[in-house]
Parts: sequence; structure tokens; C-alpha cells
Amino acid sequence: MIQTANGRCHQKQMRVLLIYPPISVQERYSSEIGHAGGKQIPLGIYYLAAFIRERGHDVCVIDAEALNWSNERIAAAVREFSPDVVGISTTTVAFHRARAVAVAIKAGYPDVITVIGGPHPTAATEDVLHHPEFDYAVLGEGEESFALLLGTLGNGGDARALAGVAWRDGETINVNPRRPFIADIDALPLPAYDLVTDFSLYNPPPMNYRQLPVANIITSRGCPNQCTFCGHSAFGRTLRQRSPENIAAEIIHLYRRYGIREIAFVDDTFTIKPHRIFELFGILDKEGICFPWTCMSRINTVDESTLRFMRDHGCWHISFGIESGNEDILRRIKKNISLDAVCRVIDQCHGLGILTKGFFIVGHPGETIETIEETIRFALSIPLDDVVVTLNTPLPGTEQYKTAGSYGTLVRGDWSRYNMWNPVFVPAGLTEEILIAKHREFYRRFYLRPRIVKRYAMSFLSATGLRRALSLMRGLPFLLRNRTGSTERRP
Repeated sequence: MIQTANGRCHQKQMRVLLIYPPISVQERYSSEIGHAGGKQIPLGIYYLAAFIRERGHDVCVIDAEALNWSNERIAAAVREFSPDVVGISTTTVAFHRARAVAVAIKAGYPDVITVIGGPHPTAATEDVLHHPEFDYAVLGEGEESFALLLGTLGNGGDARALAGVAWRDGETINVNPRRPFIADIDALPLPAYDLVTDFSLYNPPPMNYRQLPVANIITSRGCPNQCTFCGHSAFGRTLRQRSPENIAAEIIHLYRRYGIREIAFVDDTFTIKPHRIFELFGILDKEGICFPWTCMSRINTVDESTLRFMRDHGCWHISFGIESGNEDILRRIKKNISLDAVCRVIDQCHGLGILTKGFFIVGHPGETIETIEETIRFALSIPLDDVVVTLNTPLPGTEQYKTAGSYGTLVRGDWSRYNMWNPVFVPAGLTEEILIAKHREFYRRFYLRPRIVKRYAMSFLSATGLRRALSLMRGLPFLLRNRTGSTERRP
């Protein structure tokens, strides 16, 4: 059965079915190491569900990725719930799946209004709405625009003038001005966690959690940094942060109501204002709540005293975007960090016993075989515990997407290839074969070292060790096989 806000389906104002499309981890992370990828709660649709429910709408949520539902099963859910509106949220790599869902819904229920939202429709609006299975697109931050769209449609009004909404009139795509970003995000209701089917469906990658169940939460919107590979179209460049009190209320709710025992903070830079971390954990200390937690950070936002406080309050793993081991590449992509600072912070984390993961990209504009080798050697020279290495994928809405043609060759239009593991962008002077080979070589040289092998072996002795071991052993062929001759990238 579909879980609804109140356990039964009855008419309020509009009946709304929110769907996250059924893209597999193999499509998202490649067939070779997809099993080692994690699944996170798609917070966007649960924030949306809570917001429109407050306004009287009857809401169902289907996370078809976590549930592994087919389009036929989704269509059956549409028949069961009989929505007035179906909202589908999608990223770039999942767009082909979102479209297939909409096609299946329209084939059986042509009168259902379909609305698409998320990062990809925001950045590639006209491309998305050229597909007739979508009636509207909601752009940017979705809560207010989607709620107003529902209210207008429910009252029989004309939704075509609404800010933050795009629509199609025959072959003409109309994109209305964007709605201002929500300034006070504390005013948003907490995500509709009561509509989460099963928290056990969501786990980080095998080596990225200590206790189950884990919940991912986000404590801010917007990013003030200028990285050329990162899109800002959905939440903008103005940082808006939730208060420590508001974040603590969410954590306490998850801890006491749903038995969550570990938190993954998934903000791009959780540590951008350290005083907020101090205040947050001061509140949680008073409530007697402690738990292991992980976060993503930025090299130039932490110092040793902040890291020590974080460790003492449960932080055991931090992910840092490092991207390259070449200073010139870092300047080109406007990363605004130095390799000396990276060395210092990773050393500090290591000394404090905090595990670290470095995110790296192969195939930057201006990249050469020599700069890739510099990056690999740099990653091996610092005490990182894990790496995620992706192939450069200039996403719609990013500076790199606009300028890619000046630095190499970019495959456009086939969004299913934009999963960070396919060489959709090839810098001048390199080839797909070289990028694929160097990508594999990076992983092999990093993980097939005694220190890393020993850490993974020790982790298998934990309560969840067998599960971790089975997932990671399936990735051994990827590390051991040095494929250089084929450019085929299976989904």
C-alpha cells in the first residue's frame, strides 16, 4: 500500500503524488562499483510533501529508487491513489527515468497533471519541457512555487503567470521569472518523515557509517563558493542556514521518534560557520543525545580546535572536496584552496583520529596526463582513508557546461551518461580511453595499499562487517582489471 499522510486517502484540496524516479545505483554510479554506492533519503520531496500538506493537500510519496519499483508498479500506484497532480523530482542523470515515469503515467491517465522539478529541470528547462509528457516545470526552490501552482490549479485559475513556473503552449516553452529564494528556512516544516516507507532502505556507502539506522539531513541552502563544476541554479549562491535550535529539533525528532542512531550532514559545507556547530551540540548535550555523525566540509573552513570539538562530539568521518593535486587546475576551477592547506587539514584530522575522504575529479579543463599523475601522487601522499574519483561531468547550469567547447569535446543531450563515470567531456589532448584508464588506475593505486587494505579488513570484524565485506568484494574486479582498450561504459 502507498503510505499517505494520515493512513487513508481522502479529498482535501488536491491529491498529490510525489515521485522520485527509479534510477538504480548501477546507473548512478556505474555497474562496476554501483553496489558500493549508498542511498540517501531524497529530502527534497519530503520537504515538499510537508510544505504542501500544511496547506491542506493530500500527499503520497513514492521513492521508486529506494523501493526498486518499475514504471508499471508506479502506474498501479497512480490508479490506486488517483491523484490530481503528480510531481516528479529529478537530477540530470535520472532525467531519462523521470521521463519514462511520466510517459507511463500519461499513457494510462492522460488527465493527470504532471509537474517536473529539481536541479535538472531548473537548469535545462526548455529541453525538459519539449517533452509533452510534462505539463509544468517548477524551477529552483520548489516549496512556494509548487504550493501556489497547486492552489491555482485547484481553484481553476490560470497558472501560466506564476513566478517559478515554466509551461508549454504547443511548441512554445514559456519560462516565467524565478521566485525569490526563501530567506528564513527555519520557517519550513521538517521533512515529512512519517511518509518514509522504511528508514532501513537508506544506507551510506559500506565504509561510511558506524551505526544503523542512518538519516541524512541538510542544515543550509545555497553555496557562496564559485567552483566552475558546481551548479547553483536550484538554491543560489546566497548561504541560508537553519538555526542550531531548528536543527536540534529535527535530530531529536529522528532520534526519539524513529530510532535513528547516526546522522549524515549532507550540506556541501557543514562547517562553513563553526560557531553553529558549537551551539548545536551544546543543545544536544543538554538533551542527553549523542551519536556518531559524518559531514562534508571545505578545507578552508576548519582548524584544529574546531576539528577537535567535532571529534569530541561524535564526528568520525569528514569528506573534503580536493578535486586536483595541481595548483593551476585548482585556480582554473576556482576552488580557492591550496595544496598546503589540504595537507595541513588532512594531517590534523588524521592526528585526531577522524577518518577522511577526498573527492577528486579526472578530466578538468586544461587537464593533461601529467596533471592527472600529479593528482594521484598527491592523494597517495596524504593520509586520506577513502577517495571518490569521478570523471569531469559539466552539468547544465554550471560554468563548465557553458565553456566546455573551448577546452575540449562535450557530449550533449544524452543525460543518462551524465553519471560522473562516463567520459562525457574529453579535454583537448586527451581521449576517452586515457580518462577511463586513469580513472581506474587512481582507484587501484589508492586502495591496493597495505594501510588501506588493513583498515578495510579490520572493519569487517564489526557487527555490520559481513554486509560491508560482501559489498566491497564485488568491487575487486574493478580494482584488479586494467581496462584500457574499450570505451564502452555500461550503465
